[in-house]
Amino acid sequence: MGTSSRADRTAGQVLYRAGVLAAGAVLVVTVLSAIFLPLGLWRPAVVLPVVAVGLASVWRLGRGIPAPPVPAWTAWTTVAGAASFGVWSALTHAEHVVLRRDAGSYALYAQWIASHHGLPVADHLDAFGGPSALGEPTFSLASPAYYQVAHGAGADVVPQFLPGAPAVYSLGHWLAGWSGLLMAPALVGAFAVLAMAGLTARLLGPRVAPLAAAGLALTQPVLHAARSTYSEPVALLVLLAVAALAVDATRSSGRRAAWIGVATGAGLGLVSLIRVDALLEVVLLLPVLLMMAIRRHRAALPAGTAAVVTSVLGIGWAVLFSRPYLRENASSLEGLAAGGVALVGGCLALLGASRAVRRLLRGRSGSLPTARLLRAPWLPAGASVATVLLGLLLASRPLWLVTRQPGTPAAGMIGALQWDQHLAVDGTRTYAEDSVIWVTWWTGPVAVVLCLCTVALLAAGVVRWLQAGPRATVPAWLVPVTVAVASTLLTLFRPGITPDHPWADRRLVPVVLPTVVLAATAGVQASLTWLRGRVSVPRLRWVAVLGVVLLLVPAADATAPVALERTEAGELGAVHALCATLGPQDAVLAVDGRAGNEWPQVVRGVCGVPAAVVHLDQISDPIEARAVMTRIAGRVLAAGHRPVLLTADSPDPLVRLGLQPVHVAAVRSQEDPRLLTTPPRGSTLLTVDVWSAAWPEQGTAGS
Repeated sequence: MGTSSRADRTAGQVLYRAGVLAAGAVLVVTVLSAIFLPLGLWRPAVVLPVVAVGLASVWRLGRGIPAPPVPAWTAWTTVAGAASFGVWSALTHAEHVVLRRDAGSYALYAQWIASHHGLPVADHLDAFGGPSALGEPTFSLASPAYYQVAHGAGADVVPQFLPGAPAVYSLGHWLAGWSGLLMAPALVGAFAVLAMAGLTARLLGPRVAPLAAAGLALTQPVLHAARSTYSEPVALLVLLAVAALAVDATRSSGRRAAWIGVATGAGLGLVSLIRVDALLEVVLLLPVLLMMAIRRHRAALPAGTAAVVTSVLGIGWAVLFSRPYLRENASSLEGLAAGGVALVGGCLALLGASRAVRRLLRGRSGSLPTARLLRAPWLPAGASVATVLLGLLLASRPLWLVTRQPGTPAAGMIGALQWDQHLAVDGTRTYAEDSVIWVTWWTGPVAVVLCLCTVALLAAGVVRWLQAGPRATVPAWLVPVTVAVASTLLTLFRPGITPDHPWADRRLVPVVLPTVVLAATAGVQASLTWLRGRVSVPRLRWVAVLGVVLLLVPAADATAPVALERTEAGELGAVHALCATLGPQDAVLAVDGRAGNEWPQVVRGVCGVPAAVVHLDQISDPIEARAVMTRIAGRVLAAGHRPVLLTADSPDPLVRLGLQPVHVAAVRSQEDPRLLTTPPRGSTLLTVDVWSAAWPEQGTAGS
């Protein structure tokens, strides 16, 4: 057997370790943010030296990750593809700075901590007359994704989301200002593509790794997320790296299995500092680790313990510093947490009875029905059939089911979209029954069918492994595939997101699309393996080409109409234009609905000026509205500040108050559409306007 070349060994290290090391770097930043942000220490001089030490530790630990030699072309083709994806995403990055959707919230969160070094967001309540301002029913410091939380006699402004993704993106702001912040997701996305290749190489071999990486990179939701400051690129990178580590841990033994198991569990649990729904994957991991622990695999207990401990830490941070966000998602999180606690208890109980379970798996429990069922020869085939039926049931839901969620806050918006798109108006619809169709938009139906067939075969493999007894070798794919498939099914069953596209499709990014692409790639590979020896080599090559086409062309075709679009461009200019009109003694009051939604955190964070919302739209009587505004503006003037009123829908509210509005900013750009039943094939017009007017220092406006 010949020795591998240096190029092949280097290629193996790149393919197997690059994505994992990048994820380790992300988790170092995430953990440090959870510690330093509440202390107000998120400063380059403090954070970067500690990050450097963390990266050195990650690099040293990463040297223990198995990295066999691979054909050099596999690694460098993947690197070229990942780099192309990163450049593509960066050059077409969106400018979500005005807070209209979650991307704007994350961008402003990242900018705030990069510039102001900690949490919570400064309320500047003294500029509005102190805590007495909170007694005004129409006055609020809150805006979408930024909560007003009572604190003693005053209040704090608390951002909605968890700190992981904003902390990572804030490093880009330190390096290159707004450009660095807005392009940081593209860099993270490029490493996620590399991590996808590394996972594929472990499970299917290095020669198909470029294919799976390209299949993921070409899907429009992954591109859409990498162009914008969402948490999905960060979660995607970490989850793919954790899945790769799970494969390494399963294949290892002794102390190496234990420490890679710790890294696997800790990495998965720490995703809870990036996305609150990461608890789902932890819960799904536990029963798989239980079966491995019963079979005495050295990685199982370290992985499970690390996952539970780090998840508790992540949830604890959210409870302390993002409680309103948890309260908003309580309906789903309470059930998930209860299931997690019950599952941990059940796993511990079964682990305590592991001897009896092992006897059951060996078939030494006499004539117990459970033992007889586990030994049934038809059970593997039955698991495959059940999997196919479950997939067909999930895909067929549009034929027999309409999902609704009464009382959803998005009902008004959904109803308006339905009216505009000539659909039956029913704001309670979630369109969750269409979730499999959403996937086919971006991967093509053949990929979904191949995925289902692969998962059905793997289900039979799990059963055969259980039937083989406790001494059977744990399949390397068991942990990542079982957790990913279960998470995919639950996500498709209940996406839990406002169903307008392409915005809603980011729900598919962290788990669903990688699972479908990887399983479809496995289906193509399995088909070629089965045909090898049955057909001639030329025909086999044509089949391989067909498989590549079926995986890549539908994704590329769906992405092509929006491949070169750059949305939200010009928003940063509008922000700077507004900031240029404000002075250090100004205090901004947003007085119409759109301004109250979009601008308070922009003014606080970017302009460095106190900002609040006055809900004048709740007052129908113009005389009463003027009286309320006079009272609030009087407090601002008494505090030594100049009240500046802001509108974004039209200048009319300012005119009705007797003021002379100034058109501060006017942007005509493009934004993603909001489609309910069809995939996007282009963009729509976006208008961003801002009018401002200063309240007179003496008397009432208009007097």
